[in-house]
Amino acid sequence: MSTSTSLAIDSLRGFELSADGQYLMVNGNQPDSVALHCSVMHELLAALSSAIGRSERIRHKAASVKFAMPCEAWEVGRESGTVQHLVMSFRLPGGAELSFRLHPAQAAHMTEVLTLATGLAAPRRPARARMQ
Repeated sequence: MSTSTSLAIDSLRGFELSADGQYLMVNGNQPDSVALHCSVMHELLAALSSAIGRSERIRHKAASVKFAMPCEAWEVGRESGTVQHLVMSFRLPGGAELSFRLHPAQAAHMTEVLTLATGLAAPRRPARARMQ
């Protein structure tokens, strides 16, 4: 029967990508680096995002708490292909970038929500019916 051990990493010294782009080397407070293969990086990003949000809610004892990262700059572009998805990219301080692919039909709704959330537009109210 094998026993497993966990590496407790509570500080990071840096990251390096291998020359062939296959591995992300994570250098922390342990003597050895952790090598993550590119095939797990997307899953790791989703797991980290989920864990950070959950951790914030648990530590603040509030179900409505959201973890929001600062945005230094943003950009909207298009993907080439049969359906030209929009690509929204957000740059974080330090240079990291997160991009999201959206169907063009979502843009109209996003525009409406952003104008309402910022106060640039008033909510549309149904026309009042008058009794005669």
